[in-house]
Formats: sequence, structure tokens, C-alpha cells
Amino acid sequence: MPVLQSLHVQITEKIPSPEDYRSFDDLFLNVTEKILTEKPGLVLEVSEGKRDKSALEKEIIKIIDSDMKKPVYMREDIIKGVFDFMFGYGQLQPYIDDEDISDIDGTAYNCFAIKRNGVREKVNVDFGSERIFDTYCKLIAIRNNGILTENDNHCRVTDEKHKLRINLSVRPRSSTGPSISIRKHRQVPYDMNDLVNLGMMNEEIKELLEFMAKGSASVLFCGKGAAGKTTLLRAFIDSMPEMERVLIMESDTEIYPSKPYCIQHKIKKKNEGGITVTLADLVRDGLTMSLDTYVIGEIVGNEAWEFIKASFSGHRCAGTIHAENGNAVFPRLMALARGDSNAYSEKTIMQMAAEGIDAVVYLRNFKVDEVLEVAGYDEEKGSVATRYLYKRQSGETVQKPSERLRLKGG
Repeated sequence: MPVLQSLHVQITEKIPSPEDYRSFDDLFLNVTEKILTEKPGLVLEVSEGKRDKSALEKEIIKIIDSDMKKPVYMREDIIKGVFDFMFGYGQLQPYIDDEDISDIDGTAYNCFAIKRNGVREKVNVDFGSERIFDTYCKLIAIRNNGILTENDNHCRVTDEKHKLRINLSVRPRSSTGPSISIRKHRQVPYDMNDLVNLGMMNEEIKELLEFMAKGSASVLFCGKGAAGKTTLLRAFIDSMPEMERVLIMESDTEIYPSKPYCIQHKIKKKNEGGITVTLADLVRDGLTMSLDTYVIGEIVGNEAWEFIKASFSGHRCAGTIHAENGNAVFPRLMALARGDSNAYSEKTIMQMAAEGIDAVVYLRNFKVDEVLEVAGYDEEKGSVATRYLYKRQSGETVQKPSERLRLKGG
């Protein structure tokens, strides 16, 4: 079970006396703060379904009756208000429920924006004060196994029920006050046909990617944040043969494949107690599981070396990585792998990557911008040789893959 700690260090303002309350909102907030101060573990257990909500109701009633001297007839409204504040997403819930929205960002308690169909726009969300928004952010963290305090003032959590990746920051790290960044994944994911209809790619590219997915090609999807990498990787996985056994390894659950016979493993962070498990650990352990395909949701560190070794060992691999274009993938992969591969020369690592990885797909602004096939290691240049199969700027015609890639297709 995750390590929890008291929020006494988080909530420094004294809970006001009954005469200080100006509205129900103040009352809900102060009951919530007191619960978080005294019973943070109970909030998590109720959120996870390990304890019945009645246990939390009893604590709320104690506070109402003993500390706040509110009449019995107000109990029901207060309990409902506190539960809504603690376990819903409040003002953000309509945006979380909207399938057309992919991102929700709050840079202050009254400054919010969303990204709808790839376009960012302002929204009218106002939590009323920094104090309310601060408590809201800490609640979101606790409910999703995170910790947000003055010392642990940033956390990244996953809400698997709503398919959300959430980054939260509070003071002193966030000097302008609490902030929240939510990346949403669709409840019903896009398939390849949907992505064609949305303009991410044309029919030719779809057929090429499906050809690679149905075979045994190892593919890396690259681009900057929010370019569509994970969306396309998910559709790629769902295009693989039904009986292909796939291990998906992630820092935070984001891929949510529809294809059966997928195993999803996630890292274990320090604050979750027990032995920490990294992406590199997951890849190493995965290679003993006799699976067909290994997927890393996002390559950001030394797991790059494990990815190269896995692809070089004959397994099909796929994943995403940040890079500014298709040809930048291999220098980026090398930079990430270098720390854990000191026993090997740069040339050897590049040769392994050139042999193990078959294609690179570069996305920009939710569109496939480049598709490159790997053509081996270029001895003269000392780098991985690639060939463009598609480049959006130069036209819509997709080139035929070489024999090497054709042999990996399905």
C-alpha cells in the first residue's frame, strides 16, 4: 500500500470557527481540510473501494456535530457537498466527460484552458481562491496514490477509471500557486480508420502501418509532446494479430489497448512503498516471459538501452520517444542509452539499433509528417542509415518499402 503522511504540513491555515463561515463552500472546504489533516489514509481507502463510504460519513458527522455545531437537518447537504468535493472533479468534470477534449490545464485557480480537437481555448473555470484550488489539487493526488506537500510539491498520477494522466504542482515549486495539467485518453479509442477520418494520415499510410503491425516490424513513434504518438501507437497495437501476446510497459497507464492478449505493467514509484520498479526493470523482467512483442509507452531514460537490446534479440518492439524529426530518433536513443551501456562502443550500440529497429514514424500537430525505414548501419557516416517512405512536405505518395521491411510485414 502506498506510503501516506499527515497533511498537517500542507494545511497551515487555522480552521475557522463557525461564525467565520460565509457559505456552504467554505464549510465544505473546511470539513475537507480537517479530514485530510486527520484521516488521509481513510480518504484513499474509500477512493479505492477498500473501505465503505459510511466510515468517512461518520468522520464528517463528528466534525459537523462537535467542531462546527451545525444543526442535524444540515448534515445531509454537508455530507453530499464534501463527498462531491472529495471524489468528483467538480468544475472540471464536464471537460473530463467530453470525448473531444484531450487536455485540461489550470495555471492558477481562475485560469484554465482546454484542447478540443487539437485546438486550445479558454474556459470559464474559477475555484474562487488559491486555498480552495490548493486543497483540490492535494485531493486529486491522494485519491490517485500520490503525495503533494510542501516538500513533495510536484506529483504525477494516473486515474485509470477516467483514463487520465495528471501532473500537479503546489508552492514552493510552483511560485504562482497550485497548477494542474490533465492529459485525457478516450474511453473509446481511435482505430486506424478513425485516424484517417481525423486527417492524421491518408489511406496509403494507414495501409503501410497496418502492414507493419500485422507482421513483426519494430517501430518507434516520435515527435514532441501532444503530437499524437500514444494515440497512433495504441491504434498500431490494436492492428496487431489477435493472438499476438504483447507486454506493455509504462510509467503511467496511458495506452489502454483494445486488443486481447496484452499484459500491462507499470513502474512502482518510491512513494508507493516497497521496492522501486523502473521501466528498465520491467523490460528486463519481460524478456523472461516468452512474449511476442514488447512495448514501452514512452522512452525517457536508461530503459532506452533495454529497448535496443530487446529489439536486437529478435523480439518485435514498439514505443514512443521525443525527437524533433525522424532522423533525430537515433542520436536521442543513443544519448538516453549511453549511461547504462558503457561496456559497448557507440558504434556497436548504433549497429544494434540499426539491426533491431525497422521503421520510425514522426508526428507533428496530430499528423504523420514522416515515415522512415531503417536501412542498416552506414559505416562511412558512422550512423544509422534511413530512407524516407513518406514525407508530408514533399507530397502524398508513399514509397514502396525495401525487401528488409517487406519481409517483416504481414
